[in-house]
Amino acid sequence: YGAVVYFGPRGYAYLERVDFENAFHVGPLGHIGLFLLWILGFIAGFTRNYGVAIVLFSILVTCLTAPFTLLGFKSMKKMQALKPQADKLMAQYKDDLQKANREVFALYKKHRVSPLGGCLPLLLQMPIFIALFTAISHDIELRGKAFLWIKDLSLPDRLATLPIALPFLGADLNLLPIIMAAAMFFQSRMTQTGMPTDKSNPAAALMSGPLMSIMFGVMFYQFPAGLVLYWLTNSLISMAWYKL
Repeated sequence: YGAVVYFGPRGYAYLERVDFENAFHVGPLGHIGLFLLWILGFIAGFTRNYGVAIVLFSILVTCLTAPFTLLGFKSMKKMQALKPQADKLMAQYKDDLQKANREVFALYKKHRVSPLGGCLPLLLQMPIFIALFTAISHDIELRGKAFLWIKDLSLPDRLATLPIALPFLGADLNLLPIIMAAAMFFQSRMTQTGMPTDKSNPAAALMSGPLMSIMFGVMFYQFPAGLVLYWLTNSLISMAWYKL
């Protein structure tokens, strides 16, 4: 009996050359992500730096999805215009939250406004992000690629080592997820003005404010720096779109 043994990097392109591409399940999103990584590598061929390429790639994706993003922003602006009426309804039916919510939704329906319209940019970006996340686990192109203080874009940025290990975060100080969480917080503050004020439900206000940003920061804390850089750039460009 004979056996074929492969010694080499766990990269899909390398495995494919020796007919070992089925050794690890990639999935449909993973294949889409591999195509996106090919585009990223193409851009990096011009920039000679994968960090700059990720920034440009994120800007490209954000611009391509701009028509849908603008629809979401227009929905937010309409909700902002309806905010005084929505707040009045919330105050009028403060003792009956179900009726208050029904009245607010009826107001939105009357003016053809979708409360979920503001989530459209996020819903468009998440499949792309998941595809990239899946593909990076099957590709080694980002390994060892540096950008600013980041020594390896395939790993967390690890700016410094903390004297103690923190729960869920570990002993490494990863600066990029902290910056990303701060950007997401300011982004939520910009778009929050279009939502009705529900003082009787502080949990909802917290989730739409700092808590959601903190949750994303913790979730992204151990992610590869390249992915965090992509999401950070997306948040900054989205804020610029919103300002425009």
